[in-house]
Amino acid sequence: MLEKGSTSNPTGNLILYCKVIGENPFQSGCDIIASNVVVSFLKVNESLPVVTFPPVSYPVLDDLQKALAKNIDIYDIAKLPDFIMPEDTERGNKYLQERMEQYNNFVLRYVEFCKNKDKSEIKYSKGDDLNQSLNILMEASIDYRNSKDLAKEIAKDKIEKLIQEISTKNPEFDLENYKNAIYTFNGPVGEELASLYVKKFKAIRFEEYEEASLLKRKILDLEANSF
Repeated sequence: MLEKGSTSNPTGNLILYCKVIGENPFQSGCDIIASNVVVSFLKVNESLPVVTFPPVSYPVLDDLQKALAKNIDIYDIAKLPDFIMPEDTERGNKYLQERMEQYNNFVLRYVEFCKNKDKSEIKYSKGDDLNQSLNILMEASIDYRNSKDLAKEIAKDKIEKLIQEISTKNPEFDLENYKNAIYTFNGPVGEELASLYVKKFKAIRFEEYEEASLLKRKILDLEANSF
């Protein structure tokens, strides 16, 4: 589906391109057609706004690569089938309609990937999903300590939602203490505390209570010696 990027973790910034065989109806002499699709995660009535930019032509693939090179990390990339324009006008018009439908269908699929990402970020149920949720919580905590301004507030909001979600199903986890530690301690101490708390929660989940007790002692010692 994607040459670059993950369908489970899309960036929301997609480059669709194809190779032209024969005549390029958009710009003569160019072998590549590309288009940028941007999906916003700022929901409007539970829908994700989408912007599709007009197609741009490049003489060769290297020219498209150069255009993307400086910001390559922010893009997902996908290749559509080769574009082969019929010589007959009537067939050509029909072909263009078919290619537009193909393009739109691909965009709709990509938007679905973005919607699923939005849902899965705070998804929680049982079993392995708990392990995943705890890992996401620790990642969000690292983001909170390493960011500022709007990014920091977004990370904090994610932490709050995850803690609320997890604590509903697992009240035995002292998530309030975890949250206080994350907001209080910065740098390496904060990261180590996040890791220790998550390890303790996992030990409790698997009923490894001796291990959980040892981790609790490490947490208390680290917190006491870091003020």
